Amino acid sequence: MLEFDFLQPQSLAELMVALDETGGSILAGGTDVIPRMRSNLFSASTLVDVSKIGELSFIEERAGEIVIGALTTHAELMNSEVLRSANPALVDAAASVGCNQTRQRGTLGGNLANASPAADTVPPLLVFDAQVRLVSSDSERTLPLIDFFVGPGKTRLGPAEVIHTVSFPRLTGAWGAAFQKIGKRSGMAIAVVSAAAAVVLDETGKVSDARLALGSVAPTVVRSPKAESILQGQQPTPKLIKAAAQASAGDISPISDVRSTAEYRRHAATVLAERAFQQAVDQAVSLVGA
Repeated sequence: MLEFDFLQPQSLAELMVALDETGGSILAGGTDVIPRMRSNLFSASTLVDVSKIGELSFIEERAGEIVIGALTTHAELMNSEVLRSANPALVDAAASVGCNQTRQRGTLGGNLANASPAADTVPPLLVFDAQVRLVSSDSERTLPLIDFFVGPGKTRLGPAEVIHTVSFPRLTGAWGAAFQKIGKRSGMAIAVVSAAAAVVLDETGKVSDARLALGSVAPTVVRSPKAESILQGQQPTPKLIKAAAQASAGDISPISDVRSTAEYRRHAATVLAERAFQQAVDQAVSLVGA
């Protein structure tokens, strides 16, 4: 029988004290921790439930930057009008997470801290150059989100350090962003492959910025410089978008596991990259000259 002490701080200050005194493990939505407990894959002397810390649950725009509290749920992400206008790819990704119960409980911070290569919210954040703010009782620091992940299940979180917020700048001008995902089934599906793209067009309709992130095809979610460079400065024709998507295969290292083969993942990644790029371009084209 699993035994542990249980703490439920009501504020960030109380959380810092609890972590300093116990070195406990954090419980947010419980959508990852509880299944691990049931599978005997989790052990901790103290479990610190952070679900009551309301100050870490919000979505705000501050001087052109979107700031999201770590305890914001997937349901709140998918229903946010701020995000719908600032990062529709993140809205779609949040809507794809598990089932309704999971979306109501699971949090953005938990999704990031779990550091799964299949984490749905990560690709849409990476294509917006998101940063993560980490805090402890005596320090705080900000990292590019892409540098936060070390490998499957591993991050740069230090002892007694927690994710506070995630932030990214709002894109301006003619831009679009999209998220695509393939899972083995429609409900509760962990991504076999996922992709997010963001594209900005100049006044002539050429690509001034192109970004692509792919999930479940490497030890961490990755950006694809090869794909991005092909579109840069060019008219985004369907032929060029396809070429860029195919080039993304050079930036990934998929594996075979119980959910898919490496060969299928490599093919699916290029298909989803093409779809995401095309969807983002279509959104941006509608705004050229607007």
